[in-house]
Amino acid sequence: VMLTVRFHGRRLVACLLLLLAGMGVYHLFTLNSLVDIPDRVLLSPAHLACQHPILDVKNPEIYRFFHNVDPIRCSEEPEWVSVSGSVATITGRTRKEHGDVECSFTELVRDGDDAVRRGLTTTTHDTFVFTNSDFYVVSCTAKNGKTWENTIAGIRRDEDLRSQTSWVKVPVDALKLNFLMLGFDSLSRNTFIRTLPKTYAFLTDTLGGHVMEGYNIVGDGTPQQLIPILTGKTELELPETRRRMGERAQYVNSYPFIWNDFKKNGYITMFAEDQPHIGTFQYRLRGFDASPTDHYMRPFFVATYPEYKNHPKLCLRATPRHKVFFNYVHAFMSEYKNSPKFGFAFHAELSHDDYNLV
Repeated sequence: VMLTVRFHGRRLVACLLLLLAGMGVYHLFTLNSLVDIPDRVLLSPAHLACQHPILDVKNPEIYRFFHNVDPIRCSEEPEWVSVSGSVATITGRTRKEHGDVECSFTELVRDGDDAVRRGLTTTTHDTFVFTNSDFYVVSCTAKNGKTWENTIAGIRRDEDLRSQTSWVKVPVDALKLNFLMLGFDSLSRNTFIRTLPKTYAFLTDTLGGHVMEGYNIVGDGTPQQLIPILTGKTELELPETRRRMGERAQYVNSYPFIWNDFKKNGYITMFAEDQPHIGTFQYRLRGFDASPTDHYMRPFFVATYPEYKNHPKLCLRATPRHKVFFNYVHAFMSEYKNSPKFGFAFHAELSHDDYNLV
């Protein structure tokens, strides 16, 4: 019996040693192969458990999923009203073609996160200044009987709001910088490089931007990524806000958003997101009760989304919807040119379902 045990014991030890040796050889060749293949070079030191590969942006196996799409074609009729910052103007071309034009501007007022209502109406034959709202429904009638209607977005001139922001209020030990965070839903870093090469070159070469190559997702879904970015915590660490929890669910305002910290320190704040039917904080979560930032674009898209079927694809009359979105962001940065500002803009319509549209 003892001889049998010793025999099996020696054979077991030999097998284990052989297995360990085989694993060592396999590991050695695997590391060498990773170094040899350009699109799998290790970024991290070999002793770290989380290894980030450098993937070949021009890999043909990936590029076959990319293709050109037709340009966005909006209405050929020019816009009757143009917007620059906080001022809307009946265009000279419109008056030249149609004669005297009278336009009524009706406020769009936020009524919770999922509805809007109409407020006061102001009539003009020339220019209009945004005062009580960032969004207006415009209805115009020309002397020749022609009519035009659209919903427009700009940055209202709120003097009380402007008086609350100043570089003097920013802490002396702060960086004293303006902040604009711009995101594209469902767009990876490599896809950004593939679809927006000029923008990437401008960010990295001209501006000298830093690319966070080690950044990775921390959950499944848009909220799981943006909540940690904007609060420093995961959803599980924060108050319950899921719609399906009924009365137990709090509004998302209960989260410690970073824009609240900027607001407390003298900054003006903005949050813009399109695609209201799949909003980051509304699709699965309860949304906001009070407006989360000083300027908040959701009411605009809540008002216009049901009307998309009446406009050319991806357009609001003669303007691509993504341009309306980015014009609003640009207007925010321009209107507060000399004030400290924090903006977070998250665009989804072009990238969420088909990155070829970007």
